[in-house]
Amino acid sequence: MHHTPPVSSNRFFHAIRWIVNICWYLNFVLAAIGLFFLATSMFGGTKFNFSTIVRLNAPLSVIAVPGGEMETQDVQLKMLLPVNNLYRVYSFVFFFLFEFLVIAAIYNLRRVFRSLNRQSPFTGETIRRLRYTALFIGLLAPYNFLLSVLQAEVAHAYIPAAQRNFHMNWNFGLPYIAVAAIIYIMVDIFRYGMQLQQENEAFV
Repeated sequence: MHHTPPVSSNRFFHAIRWIVNICWYLNFVLAAIGLFFLATSMFGGTKFNFSTIVRLNAPLSVIAVPGGEMETQDVQLKMLLPVNNLYRVYSFVFFFLFEFLVIAAIYNLRRVFRSLNRQSPFTGETIRRLRYTALFIGLLAPYNFLLSVLQAEVAHAYIPAAQRNFHMNWNFGLPYIAVAAIIYIMVDIFRYGMQLQQENEAFV
């Protein structure tokens, strides 16, 4: 009976696997640091720093360049806002939701590499873990959009006539959607490979 050999002997495979493992542990370190600064900001004073990228309705400046002109229109909005319980809840909910999605995506990706290291790449375990990875990465797109909506509400609540001066740069998370779509295509490729492998083993 013929079995597809594992890909664990490939150097590129090992390099990517090491990168994923480094990202796994590095994320926990960065999460701990981020949680510390978030808690300090939300409970260590009466105000917290709010910042977001906005697009001015009228260019801030226009610089002449050969063949045209360059406009300064996207700017970073920074404010010191009073801390209240609602902002505390929003901050920690979005922080832990982001960490959950990142940890879930990397965890399933590590399981994919572990499966590839032990056996043939065309298995149900590999396909399932790839599907979960794509799902959690894709969910980062609506996460970023919801965060943009919340930032817009905060900016409009504290800046009079905000809509006359600027509008939000809505973050639709298109890169996350693109990566999730690519992984879903890989899922179909792996599923087809598994079918061919099963047919080959049945024939042999």
